[in-house]
Amino acid sequence: MDKEKLLQQLQRYRLPIYIVVVLGFMLTPFNRQAPAVMGPELIKDLGLTAVDFGFMGLSFMWAYALMNAPLGNWLDRIGVRRGLTALLLMISIGSFIFCTAQTFLVAVSGRILVAIAVAGCFIAGVKIITNWYSTKEFPAVYGLYMGFAMLGGVGATAPLQFMMTNYGWRYSFAGIGIVSVILAVIAYLVIKDRPADVGLPGPDELTGPAAPVGSKAAPRANGWEAFKEICRMPKLWVANFCILGVNSSGQVIIALWGGVYLANVYGLSKPVVAEILMVSAMGLVIGAFVSGWLVQKIGVLNVMLSGTAVFLISWLYMTVYIHTLTILELKILFALFGFVQQYTVNGYFSLIRQLVRPEQMGTATGLNNGFVWIVGAGAFQQVWGLIINHISQGVTPYPAAAFQTAMWLQVLVLVLGLSCGLYLAKMLRKPVQDISYN
Repeated sequence: MDKEKLLQQLQRYRLPIYIVVVLGFMLTPFNRQAPAVMGPELIKDLGLTAVDFGFMGLSFMWAYALMNAPLGNWLDRIGVRRGLTALLLMISIGSFIFCTAQTFLVAVSGRILVAIAVAGCFIAGVKIITNWYSTKEFPAVYGLYMGFAMLGGVGATAPLQFMMTNYGWRYSFAGIGIVSVILAVIAYLVIKDRPADVGLPGPDELTGPAAPVGSKAAPRANGWEAFKEICRMPKLWVANFCILGVNSSGQVIIALWGGVYLANVYGLSKPVVAEILMVSAMGLVIGAFVSGWLVQKIGVLNVMLSGTAVFLISWLYMTVYIHTLTILELKILFALFGFVQQYTVNGYFSLIRQLVRPEQMGTATGLNNGFVWIVGAGAFQQVWGLIINHISQGVTPYPAAAFQTAMWLQVLVLVLGLSCGLYLAKMLRKPVQDISYN
């Protein structure tokens, strides 16, 4: 068959599949960032302390992080169609448990179940992009995937505040449970794991000299062998430490402590807090959309290095001038945090795509993403809770000094990340400006 016709068939199949995984992944940033808006209501309704609230964030992030590696390997073995269907049903169950909880432990249980499921939703989308789009297309398509999905994070700001004001946080999350069931049915009906499942060659084959019809799919990855091979790649581990500072700092302020910080230090009202958090969510969206273009223009390492440097400078400004920041300055800073975090992380995953084989992408994504979340976001959200509770002695509103101390800790992690990025460039044995995605 003519290569052009094969490519057209490939494009017809992959678009609806792509849309479904984007919709599924939108639930991840929504669930991850919702506590930043819901924080004051959850603390009041369930009678939480700062340590309790921090533990709720910790339990979500650690469950999300710890399950990345096994879920990535699991999706490599059973495929996205069956895997994503099961994960969406799990989100529904967890959402219903959370929204009906009357105690702290039940609420945490529901959040843990949701965290496990949304971890797999992200990896499922990365696998679909890897299997249905060429290596050259990956940065742009992945950037769009993250950009559209980050709209879920936007939904966790002012729109969620509107829903909570009118219907309460419990009914708001019941709605998420219903949506998840609907998406699960659609995923099972629409998704095909690979082009070979419908008798088409892979996207990279179509860019070569021959395009064989009915190309055989690569064998499913062997779980233990895939883990060992990925773990023996030092470049990936250095990249993990490079991205650690940006990801942990962004998640700790945008996904959990941001709302409490703005309300306690500056005495801002709920609508203003939601507005600032929505600005950061929009920054995530825009950062994702432009990341693919930036990767192709300046290269993955330049994206990661420039992102870490800009984030460090912005974070230092917030930390040093915490007592005098205006609402406009806060909006600019939070927008920068969202924008820079997302385009830096997208550069990181484009690097992973370069370094591993397609059939290992689920395992590699899960293992490396899990490490970054375990050591970064999951741990630091609880550390912030411990620092804030210790300095404030549990008395609210929490003082600026408590948040400032926690922020200085993130400065150290960002400096470590920038140093690792420079060392990664040396490991790849190319001048930084020459390491591009080709």
